[in-house]
Amino acid sequence: MDQRRSCFTIVTLTPQIVTFGCLAAFAPLAFGDEPAPEMRFEDLEAHRVVSEHGVVAADHRLASEAGAEALAAGGNAADAGVVALLALGVANPFGSGLGGGGFCLYRGADQDETAVIDFRETAPSAAHRDMYVVDGEVDHSLARHGGLAVATPGEAAGLWSLHGRFGRLEWEEVVEPALQMADQGIPVGATLATHLQSMADTFEEWPQIASVFQNDDGELLAEGDLMVRDDLVRALTLLRDEGVRPFYVGEIADAIAEAAQAHGGILSADDLAAYAVERREPIVATFGDYEIHSMPPPSSGGIALVQALHVVAHLDLNGERGEADYVHAVVEALKHAFADRARWLGDTDFVDVPVDMLISEEYAAELAARVDGSSVLQLEDYGTVAPDPEGGGTAHLSVADAEGNLLACTSTINTRFGSMVVVPEYGIILNNEMADFNVEPGEPNIFGLIGNEQNAVAANKRPLSSMSPTLAFHNDQPLMTLGASGGPTIISGVYFTLLDILAFGLDPLDAVASPRIHHQWVPNTLFVEVEDLSFSDELEKRGHDVEVRRAYNAVQIILRDGSQWIGVADPRKGGIPAAPQSPNESP
Repeated sequence: MDQRRSCFTIVTLTPQIVTFGCLAAFAPLAFGDEPAPEMRFEDLEAHRVVSEHGVVAADHRLASEAGAEALAAGGNAADAGVVALLALGVANPFGSGLGGGGFCLYRGADQDETAVIDFRETAPSAAHRDMYVVDGEVDHSLARHGGLAVATPGEAAGLWSLHGRFGRLEWEEVVEPALQMADQGIPVGATLATHLQSMADTFEEWPQIASVFQNDDGELLAEGDLMVRDDLVRALTLLRDEGVRPFYVGEIADAIAEAAQAHGGILSADDLAAYAVERREPIVATFGDYEIHSMPPPSSGGIALVQALHVVAHLDLNGERGEADYVHAVVEALKHAFADRARWLGDTDFVDVPVDMLISEEYAAELAARVDGSSVLQLEDYGTVAPDPEGGGTAHLSVADAEGNLLACTSTINTRFGSMVVVPEYGIILNNEMADFNVEPGEPNIFGLIGNEQNAVAANKRPLSSMSPTLAFHNDQPLMTLGASGGPTIISGVYFTLLDILAFGLDPLDAVASPRIHHQWVPNTLFVEVEDLSFSDELEKRGHDVEVRRAYNAVQIILRDGSQWIGVADPRKGGIPAAPQSPNESP
């Protein structure tokens, strides 16, 4: 058996522990002798927790703790997920909340299928392909900020569906923690404070949303300031007492539509009334001895992940994990996946996507055969050319409970603070998800991603996403739940974390904290997180355009280790995981 195949099957699950092999053959990924200053994580161990009673790994400590308290109160992974996602909307409102949407994967310990809950936002019914054309030219800014950027929110409906299908606690119990956070106030975290300051100039153009995050002196909240959200309390109180109905056919729905229209939007109360959560089938594939379940379209994440992993599995990886040969190979696999994302993927309720072909072993072998170990390819040689069209602020959380139920949920309002439109009576920050369409097919969207008519704007269509909630199994037993925030870098963050753990046996904290790299085919740039790559010259000789771009995604992961769960929250975003206390532990 060759080295490539043996090292993709070396991580084995025993009755007592996950054993990691091949560490002698592969050194940690070396991005220079010392990490860049931004990569110096203080108290790294604080971002890991180990427990037999379940773990919640979210990108804010208070959200993880709220979810863990739900587990301690007798709730399961679904309950804890709803609690933590609502809490994230309070603690990190720049990335997610009731004005957005997302995807969840849930696998019950007593179930043999993974449930997929699609609560992605939808384009308003009045949306059309050329809605951003002004005087014959596409105005991309209209899809980024303002009312025309707003798609129909799905978050409330998605959480209601997750809890209704799988939750154990009463609905009021899972909403109450976020309501209390908003009512009593919480300290502003470092990540939120940084985003507020970096958006100060933009907020000057959007004084209504700026006022939500100002103190009594009119200054933006700083780290440690108490943030009270009286406006959001009104929305959360209705959510607790009346469920989701007010958000779709009641007073909140009317207020959402009015807010979008007041800023030039076309979202209507009828759009909210017509919104529906979709149940879908997961993308399922094998990687060595493991079975991977991930998100199908309208997410591109599952297909891209599986395709890249399958290509890697067909490559003969020469050299060590931290060397140019390895990096070149895994990046070339990723570029094939992103090229096919651009050409083929869109909302399968509207367009045909050859899912089976894209994730097949045969197609992966064909792509792997094109990988040139000494050079990059021409851009047009990645992926497969699609037929003529005529014929990237997000949050992820992972939950595992003591019974073995797994949840992976990614939620978003898209870019930081979404559309900048806030529903004044209820404090709901509305998404700018319309920017995830390719509003000018063939041209890059807000994240630099290329797309064609497959992802063009259409009424009631769901824009393509990179969100990649993912579950992994070994011998039919739950092994891990993971996902990330960070626009298109979500895919690369999850991809490299899976490779590091499943193929190279890294400890999950080391895998998450390792410096990351990213390539999305277009732009034709290999982004690296730190300077002074020891093998940068070798990569550039092969045609890679290497550019430093710091800390651009955050991965949350929970891995099974015998009878315990290891939870890790990415230090890039300050996430801290939490576990419920044992009944024998004092509070």
